[in-house]
Amino acid sequence: MRWLPLKKPAYPGKEIKLKSLLTAFRFLTILPLRVKIEESDELLASSMAFFPLVGLFIGGFLFLVYRISSILFSPLLINALVLIAWVFITGALHLDGFMDTIDGLSGGKTKEERLKIMKDPSSGAKGTVGLVGLLGLKFLLLLEIEPFLKTGTLLLTPVVGRWSMVTAAYLAPYARGEGLGKAFITRKGEGTIFWASLTVTLLGLIIFKFPFLYIIGVCLGITYLSTLYFKSRMGGITGDTLGALNEIIELTALFSIYSLSKAGVFLS
Repeated sequence: MRWLPLKKPAYPGKEIKLKSLLTAFRFLTILPLRVKIEESDELLASSMAFFPLVGLFIGGFLFLVYRISSILFSPLLINALVLIAWVFITGALHLDGFMDTIDGLSGGKTKEERLKIMKDPSSGAKGTVGLVGLLGLKFLLLLEIEPFLKTGTLLLTPVVGRWSMVTAAYLAPYARGEGLGKAFITRKGEGTIFWASLTVTLLGLIIFKFPFLYIIGVCLGITYLSTLYFKSRMGGITGDTLGALNEIIELTALFSIYSLSKAGVFLS
């Protein structure tokens, strides 16, 4: 019998690794990258392999805000500043998708109507209420999580959120004919999910060790169920639902860390 060598999952070619990484930063943050890059569908899709790394950068930024503000302010103000920094560094991109998704899912009777509502730039009352609830829960969880877990929480949560978007891109088709999210979902490579998952797993095990397996397991389950729901209501996913999923999974990660802490899994 002739044995064939195992094929290594395709990682973005050497010539586009840097461009893919910069594209990921440009898409997921407000960083003013003064680098001229001709974006293509393939480049946007390959940038998903770096989404968790961008999440780590966001987490590092939040950690700096947390440590600096801890020198001067009370816990209430510290966590409020961290939450504001969280919104600022991402340009509220995913929060906008979260609001649009709520408006669409709650306002349309058919798939076409829901997708049409989601494209409306104005926000409805239900989307606004959802946003207030989401930010309120994030703030309360940040406030309740023990200080000795805060560093790991801030570093890991944005990583897991952005990994969930990559995972969802492999679980559902694109719901629209055209749109910004189409390239990410229809042009993804076979190895993108492998490298994104490897990154989040290594970082998670380093930061939280084996309790991370519970965190990522819960997040994977919520990602899968959310994707099934989006498929049933809209026939697939869009850029807005990917942003909404990121917010849902960040909240799920915070809840998971909080619940593990209350169960005594972590020792200070």
